[in-house]
Formats: sequence, C-alpha cells, structure tokens
Amino acid sequence: MQRNNIAYLAILFLLSTACQKEFLEEEVFTFQAPKDYYASAAEVEAAANGMYDALMTWNLWVQPSWVAIALENDDMLGLDWVAGGYNGNQNGQWYIERPWKGFYQVINRANNVLDRVSKIEFLAEEQQQAVLGQAYFLRGYCYYEIARWFGDAPIRTQSFDPAVDDQNAARMPVAEVYAQAASDLETAGGLLPENYDTGAYSDADRGRPTSPAAWGLLTKVYMHMAGAEVGQTERFKDASTAAQKVLAQSSNGFPILETEYMANFWQATQDQGSELLFSIQATQQPNEGPELPRYYIPGNSAFAGGGGVGAISMREDFYLTFESGDKRVAFGSALFDQWVDLNGEQFYHFRTLPNQEIAGVLSEGVWDNGFGRFGTNRYQLFSGGVVKGDPRFYIKKYMDETSQVKDENGSNPIILRYADVLLLLAEAENEANNGPTALAYEAINQVRQRAGLAVLSPGLDQEEFRTAVRVERRHELYGEFQRRWDLIRWGVWLETMEAANRPRQAYQRLFPISSEEIAANAMINENNPGW
Repeated sequence: MQRNNIAYLAILFLLSTACQKEFLEEEVFTFQAPKDYYASAAEVEAAANGMYDALMTWNLWVQPSWVAIALENDDMLGLDWVAGGYNGNQNGQWYIERPWKGFYQVINRANNVLDRVSKIEFLAEEQQQAVLGQAYFLRGYCYYEIARWFGDAPIRTQSFDPAVDDQNAARMPVAEVYAQAASDLETAGGLLPENYDTGAYSDADRGRPTSPAAWGLLTKVYMHMAGAEVGQTERFKDASTAAQKVLAQSSNGFPILETEYMANFWQATQDQGSELLFSIQATQQPNEGPELPRYYIPGNSAFAGGGGVGAISMREDFYLTFESGDKRVAFGSALFDQWVDLNGEQFYHFRTLPNQEIAGVLSEGVWDNGFGRFGTNRYQLFSGGVVKGDPRFYIKKYMDETSQVKDENGSNPIILRYADVLLLLAEAENEANNGPTALAYEAINQVRQRAGLAVLSPGLDQEEFRTAVRVERRHELYGEFQRRWDLIRWGVWLETMEAANRPRQAYQRLFPISSEEIAANAMINENNPGW
C-alpha cells in the first residue's frame, strides 16, 4: 500500500466499508498536534498519521538517510560527489546530522500516541492495541536506527515539548539503546495484527507494520547486539527465537517470498506483495517520495520524470561474484540492458551490445574507475545509425517509470523483507549452535531457490556456512542499504572498504550527532570522536 493509504488509514476501523475506497483517494495526510488528551477517534487518527508522516521528510527518507549510507559498502559504485565520494562522509556535509533530528521526531510523535491513547476508553480493545502497536513499532525502529547510526544516545520514552520540558538528557550506552528498541519491538509484536486479514487490519492496510514485522525487526536488533557493536553473543539465540516466530506465521500465508525477486521493487506491485514487512511509504506528491530512483537509473535516461543522474551503480567486481544464472542480476529484469536517453540516443550495457549489428567503433570513452567516472563508447551500425555502450551496471530496484519529478515517486525504501529475516535466521542458527542446523539450511535455501540457484551443499562447518550466509546476504540485499550495517556488526567494515579501494577511517563507523542537540542539551557537550 502506498504512503497515502497509510495516511488515510491511520485507524481503519474509523471508516465504513462502503466509503473506504473514496476515502483512500481523497483524504490528505494530516498531523494532530500534541495535547493532554484525545477527545475523539478523529484526533487519534491524526496523531497516528503524524508518526508515519515524519518518516518521509528531508531529514529522513526523501533524503538524506539513504544518501549517507548508499556508498559505504563494497557493492555499489558512485560518482565522486555522492556521499563524500572516495573518502566517505566528512565533517561539514549538510546531510549527515539530519537523521538524528528525524528519528527523534518520529520517537516524540510515537510517545505522544503512547502517552495518550492508553488512557482512552472510547476505542475497542483490538483497535486500541493496533494503534499502540504501531507506535511501539515505530519507536523501536527509530531507536534501532539511532543505535547503529550514532551509538550512545538519549532514550526518551515520554512525550516531550521543547518549549516547556527539560531538554537535557544524557547519552545512554549503545547497548541500552538497542535494548530499548528490542523492548519496544517485543511489545509491538504482542499488540499488532498478524496479517491484513485479522484484528483491526484489512487488505487496505498493507504497508503498516504487522506482528511478523515486529518480530523480524527484533531479529535484526538482536543480531546487532550479538555482533561487534555490543558483543552479547547470547543474543544469537534470541535472534533465532524471534525469527522463528516470523517463520511460524509464514505458514498462514504471510509473510512469504515473492515468486519473482524484482516484484519487491516494482512500484506498481510493491505494496500488494507478501514479502515486504516494513517499508517507508511513498507517493507521487511533492516531497513525499525518495530521490533514490533518480540516482540508481542511467544518467539522462527517460525515466524518473525527466531523467536520472546515473550516480550509483553496481561495481563490476561485485557483479562477478554472482553465480551463473542468478536471477537477481539478470539483464533486462534486474539490471538495465538498454535504455534511451532524453535526446533519443540508444544505449546498451557492454554485455548486451548487438554485436552482429555493429560495423565499428567511432570513439571510446575516458575512464577513471577509482572515482566512478566512466565514459561511453560510440558504435557505428551497419544500418548507418549510431549507438552507445556503457560499462556501468545500473540496477532496476526502486524504479518508478511514471514519476514526474525527482522527489515525487511511489517507490518505497525497504526497511525489512522476509528474505532478510530468513537469512538472519540461518546466520543466527549457525552462530548459536556452533554450526548450521537443518533449520539454517532450510532458511537460506529458500532464498537461493527463489534466485534460481541450487541448494547449499550439506555438511558445511560453521565457518563455511558463515561465509555462505554472508555472501547470500550480499547478493540478496544489494542496493537496499544493508551491507554497511552487516559489515559493521561482523566487525569487518574497515578492512572490507580498504580491500574495495574505498578506504575509511575508524571514526566514520559512527555518524555525528546533531550540532543542534549539542547546543540545546546541556548533558551532551561533545560529538562522536573524530567529528
């Protein structure tokens, strides 16, 4: 379901079935300002709307939350003006502090709902639980992001008005920030409907978090707590337990893997599938869609409302790590094989050039691989025409061909998919049991088989299976902003980036907290080291 549906359906039960479709098409996303109480269902609805509204902003998912992490991995190649280029994010860049403010804005709105909806008596129990469950989920999601972005951070669990309330709050250790996220997500898992056919939800609510979304995100939190950031290795068992709750609910038909891998990213089908557990809802309204698609598609191509910039593509050395026949990098469906730019010129990827039609090379491009600069070759056709060849592997994830303006597109940035949970389950089982279990094999093989690959060979030891899972996560989730965080929790980010010729410094593992926070909060007087 697109973000406008989320906006309209903050509480589905407020609407009658007869008028529901008309309501979806006309209602405007609004926000109820904080107050001491909610006197009507309409006020509850508006307050719930505001939680989601704060996710798609210029502090978060329009930009810049994906910009700062898009190239902090060994999978993607970017032009040197994107996210710090070769040396990564640096002091003074406009976007790297903004997510701090954005995540806390969502948290404060969730706290407003939690503080006030729990006191309401005019809502039925399952309706109240659905609203509270969403608030706990969104607060847990934001503390999860804050922990991995910024490390130690203040924990606020009550609504806060900076005009009248004490703004001072100390940073708590990152382990406690993750623990807060885990607590919130566990609570949400017990409150939210299991799917879109139960409780206060219906099929029109697709896009909202469900209990499998809560358990799945809890799995990710536990994996970070078990990894290098916190080192609580006993959390691998907790992660497996949480992921198995998602697996159990899958037997009822949600969530399940999509038959076609790319269906998760097609704007027209994205929200009606059963694999996406949580995504940031987007629309084709001004400032309500991420600029992301414009960066991923070829430069000046006739997509994304006037053309892409071709700023981010897949590294060739990464492409070469895929097994033959892997559908996740198939030209035409997953990768651009050909495209036409705004001037009407025909482009092909080097690997898909119609060689039988080419008479010769007219000119060659200028190359500078280290900084992502690539030229294009021009070819004379026997027919007399001219085509161009490009070496870059442009991906088709998050493409919205009907978008008219760069920040007006309906492609939802994906936070969590069922495939992600399955791979985390395989990883957690392997780590918790000093080697892969049957359940671990079952989980990873579901993902591999959907990609058109053979199942893993049995009899792998712990290290061999660990390597297999890490490779599978890299292949399954490329371009979805997961790789950086995986490398960090595995404790190998710096050496991986060095080997990829994108060197990073230790201080860059964390992002700088907001300078506004330091100025306003007397209990925080310094930034993260190096910033």
